[in-house]
Amino acid sequence: MNNPFRTGSSGKSFYAALSLSLAMVGAACWYAYSHNDSKQPERTAPAQTSAAPVTTARTVQTAAVTAAEPAEQAAAIFHRKTTQSTAYTTTTTTAAVTTVTFTVPAVTTAHVELPHVPVQGKPILAFTHGELMKSKTTGIWATHNGTDFAAAIGSDVYCTLDGTVTEIRRDPLWGVCVTVLHSDGTVSRYCGLNEALNVQSGDELERGTVIGTVGNTNEAESADEPHLHFEVMRNDEYIDAEFFLTGVTPQTPPDADEESTE
Repeated sequence: MNNPFRTGSSGKSFYAALSLSLAMVGAACWYAYSHNDSKQPERTAPAQTSAAPVTTARTVQTAAVTAAEPAEQAAAIFHRKTTQSTAYTTTTTTAAVTTVTFTVPAVTTAHVELPHVPVQGKPILAFTHGELMKSKTTGIWATHNGTDFAAAIGSDVYCTLDGTVTEIRRDPLWGVCVTVLHSDGTVSRYCGLNEALNVQSGDELERGTVIGTVGNTNEAESADEPHLHFEVMRNDEYIDAEFFLTGVTPQTPPDADEESTE
């Protein structure tokens, strides 16, 4: 048979040992918790305090450098392109101005001044180009080597171009005549003038200078109305005075072409 006393004593010992073990485990856990909680601020606080400023400072510094470098590079590139563009534009403008400078004088020097009219009046007897005509005064057939311009006695007679008076004479047929040599070799002759003249041989005359006045000294054409007999010679040949005054180049007469082909 089992001993009831011994059984009861053994059960009490077991529960007592279990209670003691639980108490020791609880005490150990409390100690560990209390020890860790008191030490944690000393270990973690310095790490958090020093890490935050360093991270912030590095982030800001990197951002500043990254933003500054592209701005400086962009400014340098813009300055270089602006300088190159300005130099190119200046060169092009200079070339254009030079071209305009060379074209202006050519237009200015192209102007040619026509001769001044020898007298204010219309032509009444033309140059005959070597053809014979019958004179009203003498009834003789002869060539008319000048052009007659109707003008009242006393009308002013003008020098047609700048030139030098080479001769003043009283011709038995053409009356008082004044001859002027011009710079291009052309010779102009004014006949039938009054005795009183405004010029003398050797005078240098300008275009439009009054030589004298229309008179009645032209015996060869006294039957015609008052006029100035005006002649022009070039290369020792008579030319049409009306062509000379208007700047028209004389054309070869049709008869001359026909004779040269025969």
